[in-house]
Amino acid sequence: MKVSCNAKINLFLRVTGVRSDGFHEIETVFHSIALADVVTVRRASRGFSVVSNDAALPRDATNLAVRAAASLLGPAAAGGAALDIEKRIPIGGGLGGGSADAAGALVAVNHLYGLGCSEERLEAVARTVGADVSFMVRGGCAIGRGRGDSLERLPPLPPLPLVVVVPSLAISTAWAYNSLEMGLTSRAPRLSMIAGAIEKGDVAGLCGLLENDFEALVFERFPTIKRVKDELLASGARGALMSGSGSSIFGIFSKVGDAEASGAALARQGLTVLIASLAARGVTMPL
Repeated sequence: MKVSCNAKINLFLRVTGVRSDGFHEIETVFHSIALADVVTVRRASRGFSVVSNDAALPRDATNLAVRAAASLLGPAAAGGAALDIEKRIPIGGGLGGGSADAAGALVAVNHLYGLGCSEERLEAVARTVGADVSFMVRGGCAIGRGRGDSLERLPPLPPLPLVVVVPSLAISTAWAYNSLEMGLTSRAPRLSMIAGAIEKGDVAGLCGLLENDFEALVFERFPTIKRVKDELLASGARGALMSGSGSSIFGIFSKVGDAEASGAALARQGLTVLIASLAARGVTMPL
């Protein structure tokens, strides 16, 4: 069973506190984008294995896709799964590639073994695997609260073109959360304003409200990332924002040609540039 697993961006991300379990409380708006890994799952007599075109991808039980497949099949399963993950989503860029793969593994294993799980059931299992995985199963657009796994669905936006820039530097998610000064994070009522703009399809209004609590922190330490955002806006992006805790920056454009021209200019600087678009689904199948 082969499935396509779309990445995500965060149109809004605010950290509101620290939970008793040590995880952070957040409010965010997820949106799927048409940038996808391909996950192929085959039956195995026992155990779980991973192969990939990306040498950096974990092959053991720390791989979220392995954890997802094992969680769905359960410890008493009669069989296992062999996973082939074709990476197209950059690792560590704040685009949710690992979570997308895990969601894809859940969907593929469900169909391969004829388990008959509903999307709601898959999303429940996904919450035990990782905070973003439950959104990735269905994708589209949603508000995420709590750890990001308490979801309120919003209508997906039209397939507007995006430029996604992935700087060649790694940002530790743990460092980003631990370094964030909670008293300095935004408390403006932007979440409800963004949700309203999305529900009305008001792209101009939305682009004026994009916000990410991590930007100030990350930009101070990595000014190159701020420069990328500034260049996206200067080249015609209607809005631009860092996704997750970084390091990817996306720009939303009105026309594909404008996005391609902006992306080409940034690529000439040696940056990794991906042309994508907003998408209405997370995992799609079969391929």
